Amino acid sequence: MPQTLISSAKYPALITSLIATPALLLALLLALLLGLLSGCATVDPYNLLSRQNPAVPNSDKPVPDVAPDAWRQQALDFVWRTVNEKYYDPKFNGVDWRAVRIRYEPMLKAVSNDDEYWELLDKMTGELKDSHTRVNSPKQVEQQRNSESHSLGIGFAEFDGSLMLTSVHPESDAYFTGARVGMTIKTINGEAALPLYQRVGKEARDSSTPWARARGAVRKISSGDVDTTVSMTFVRTEGKDAGGEINVTMKRRKFKTPPSFTKRVLPSGFGYVRFSNFVESLRGDVIGGIDSMKDTPGLILDLRGNGGGSAAMSEALITKFLSGAEKPGKLLTRTGKPVSLFFIDMMKIEPELKGDKKTAYTKPLVILTNEGSASASEMTSGMLQELGRATVVGERTCGCLLAYLGYADVPGGGWLAYSEVGFVSSKTGKRVETVGVIPDIAVPLNREDYVLNRDRVLEAAESFLKKKMDEAKAEVVKADLAKTAAK
Repeated sequence: MPQTLISSAKYPALITSLIATPALLLALLLALLLGLLSGCATVDPYNLLSRQNPAVPNSDKPVPDVAPDAWRQQALDFVWRTVNEKYYDPKFNGVDWRAVRIRYEPMLKAVSNDDEYWELLDKMTGELKDSHTRVNSPKQVEQQRNSESHSLGIGFAEFDGSLMLTSVHPESDAYFTGARVGMTIKTINGEAALPLYQRVGKEARDSSTPWARARGAVRKISSGDVDTTVSMTFVRTEGKDAGGEINVTMKRRKFKTPPSFTKRVLPSGFGYVRFSNFVESLRGDVIGGIDSMKDTPGLILDLRGNGGGSAAMSEALITKFLSGAEKPGKLLTRTGKPVSLFFIDMMKIEPELKGDKKTAYTKPLVILTNEGSASASEMTSGMLQELGRATVVGERTCGCLLAYLGYADVPGGGWLAYSEVGFVSSKTGKRVETVGVIPDIAVPLNREDYVLNRDRVLEAAESFLKKKMDEAKAEVVKADLAKTAAK
């Protein structure tokens, strides 16, 4: 699921980076004094400091003197009102937001359990067709706080008229029963897999793009309470066991999802950097990894499957590939004004990226993307592509580029994310939201690539960089010959 472009912690990274600067800290203290005299809504119009309460342990005990389901009406009121007042687009993406409430309120009152309630409340926000505006249930909040996922540990997608495994976690039940990437899922709980998947996709909450909504269908099938079970039949596709079937009942389990980072110089000599998401804890590693590649003739930045995160980290990463100042994009806000706190502009309407004159990586750059590249990944790849600084290779991205400034606590223990900032190109006026970043070199994958574990996207990136090197060498030879002929 695409993540916030600003840190989702109690105090966003944008704020903590601001107060870490002495001059700005002094300005912040002065602004705080003025703010106390002028009112909270004036100094914190985006409610950055108070949208979350401190985390408290979950309790199964009912709240004394409160009707057991009283929080449900409060949750609906809070979610609808917050979106109504704070959503970045006053036209709500062309959706009649009042009509949405009228339609969903009786359905929410009729649900039989809390899990259904939270799912339906989230589906209500999905009517905006915006992957960033969503409701997380208390169970999802707890998983996010613990960097966990509770699922079958598999990924799948529709290929050639069937449902195919695209990932299998090595600690999943599926893996230990012999299921592998490239196999077909024939049945799910005794029902034909592809029709079930298609039906679930139609029932799932809407999102920024059809392909983002399809990933929601995968989550709906795979995710659930730990130790609940799902039965599947997998069909082998190659070798002496071609056509053989694996029938298995699998448990959903806890999988840790900590941030990850890797860098290396490939055998081809090109640099390679990949990281899981834009979280501030990885910023130093990623920037340092790029700096360590200064002697490589070309660099590959792999953002496939990177769901995004901190906008501040994205800006820092973009800056590492620019030697001069650029204004690549404009922000869209509800008021048309910058995002501010204590009268200080924290996100300008047309921010300027200064560039890193001393240590910028200025050699050829390739960025790898797929439909799982979302949010800050799209901000990074889209801006660098438009500036002519990077060549994008792979598949079209998620088309999920909006921003929220942190989660808001919802009565009942859930979280609400609501889009507060949109993005548009300064040069073309185009938006990535609902469209995606279109690769310069498209490399669609097929079943054989998955079965053979072949990375044709990486192969295409290396071929492109090698061609660029050969062309550069040819230009040098040509220039030398011209100089010799002129003597």
